[in-house]
Amino acid sequence: MITKSLLIACLFAGFALAAQATPPTGPAVPPVLTVKAARALGPGSTVTIRAVVLNGAEMGNIRYVQDADAGLALYAQAARLAGFSELRAGDSIQVTGQLKTYNGLLEMDPVASFHKLASGVRMRAVQVPVAQATSAFVEANESRLLEITGVKRLQTPAGARAATLAGNANYLLDGMPGTLVRIVAASTGPEGLVDVAPPTAEPFDVRGIMSQYAPSGTGGYQLLPRLASDLVLGSGLPRLTEEAVPVNVSSTGFTVLYSTLNPGDTRVRYGLNSKELKETRTDAALTTKHSITLSNLIPGTTYYVEVSSRNAAGTETAPAVPFITSSSKRQRKGTKN
Repeated sequence: MITKSLLIACLFAGFALAAQATPPTGPAVPPVLTVKAARALGPGSTVTIRAVVLNGAEMGNIRYVQDADAGLALYAQAARLAGFSELRAGDSIQVTGQLKTYNGLLEMDPVASFHKLASGVRMRAVQVPVAQATSAFVEANESRLLEITGVKRLQTPAGARAATLAGNANYLLDGMPGTLVRIVAASTGPEGLVDVAPPTAEPFDVRGIMSQYAPSGTGGYQLLPRLASDLVLGSGLPRLTEEAVPVNVSSTGFTVLYSTLNPGDTRVRYGLNSKELKETRTDAALTTKHSITLSNLIPGTTYYVEVSSRNAAGTETAPAVPFITSSSKRQRKGTKN
C-alpha cells in the first residue's frame, strides 16, 4: 500500500527529472541574414547582417553597407554608439538593429550593436553605361555601390555645366532627367568633393552609393559620390601618361621613370631582345609616379625596356623601347671631369 509520504516523494522525483530534461531558456539569438533577406522583412524588424561598409565620415552619421546582392543604410549618432563614427569604406562588420523607413530610404535605426570583422575589404561597383543610367536609379540598387561610365559632364538642374561642385547641391549626369547626383556637404578637405572641378578634357566615370530621398515614399533616387576619387578618369585603369625615360645612366644601369593617370603598381620587363624580355622588376606600392632602378647591366649595351602598371581595374602596358647603358670608357671620362 502506497503511503502519503511515499507518494509525495515520487512526485518530487518526477518534478526533478522533468527539470533536468528541460533545457534552460534565455533570450533568442537572432540569425545572421543576408542583406537582401533582412530588407525583405521590412520596417519594424530587428535583424543581424554581415556586410562591407561603403563610406566613412564624408557622409556624416550614416554608413551604407553592402554584401554580394544588396545594400542597406545604417544611421547612428557617434555619441550614442562608440566606434561607429570610425567605420570607413572596406570595413567588414556584423551589425544588429531595427529597420525603419526614412523618406523612402530603408535604414537600420537604431543600430543596437556592431563589431568589426576585418578591414580593407574591396567591394566592386556595379558598372552601368551613362546611356543606360536611368535604369540604375531603382529600388533594387538602393544603398549599393554603382559606377556610371562614360559621363561627359555634370550639369545643374538649371542646365549649366558644373564648373566646381558645391555641398548639398544637385547635378545631373550629362543633363539627363532622372539621373540625380548629390554632393554631400561633409565631403570636404583634400580628398573631398566640395569645391572640386569635374573633369572636362575626356569622359569620366562617376562612382557613388545609390540612395533615396522621397517624402512621398516613391522615387527620389540619388547617386551619392563619396570623395573626389569617385570621379574616375580612364575607367580607373592606370593609363600611362608619360613614356618611360632613363635617368642616372651609368655603365652598369639606369633608373626607369614613367607616369600614369591613376595609381597602380610599378612593373618593368627588360632584355637584350625586344621579343625576349626575360628580366623583371616590380614594386607593389600604388603610385602615379613610377621609378625602378636596373643594375648589374653590361656597359655600352642596348636594353629593351617594357613598362606597365596594374591596379584593381586592370593593367596598362607600353611597348618596349631601347635604352643604352654608357660605355666604360665614357664613364671613366665623366669621372675625371
